[in-house]
Amino acid sequence: MRALRLDFLHPLPRPHWAAWLLLAAGLGLAAWVGWQGRQVQLALDEAVAAAPKTTDAVARRQERAKAGEDQTAARQAREQLAVPWGDLFVRLEMNRPKRIALVALEADARKPEATLTAEARSVKDMLAWIELLKGEAGFASVTLASHAVQEEDPQRPLRFVLRLVWRT
Repeated sequence: MRALRLDFLHPLPRPHWAAWLLLAAGLGLAAWVGWQGRQVQLALDEAVAAAPKTTDAVARRQERAKAGEDQTAARQAREQLAVPWGDLFVRLEMNRPKRIALVALEADARKPEATLTAEARSVKDMLAWIELLKGEAGFASVTLASHAVQEEDPQRPLRFVLRLVWRT
């Protein structure tokens, strides 16, 4: 059997010449990339300095335009909230006979107009209700837009669409 030789104080081997060459190439490349980055940063700083600055007048004009948009949106919201929806619903419900069923109500807050879809048992009931809305309910205009008998329904109701304009 061979003798085991343990040498804990053995000096480290010297690096090979190729390792020194790779280290020098890496350091050179890192220096070149750093120099290029610095050149790009200097060019960017010059371009920013040469760019025209926004003047105070332009900035004020932009702020006024934004404030005008905000004011327009706030005014539109106030107008929509100021529409007397409750009054419209009360007028319709207080003057609705039992033979009329309200199906849909589509209203536009920008103008005092609404489209009402309802059903009646007969043409006579429909016409009587239209006259009631024109007279006692206080609508400025009540116009019959369309009407049709619902054939698929066993009770065959008359569905009609009214255009309402109310007084503000």
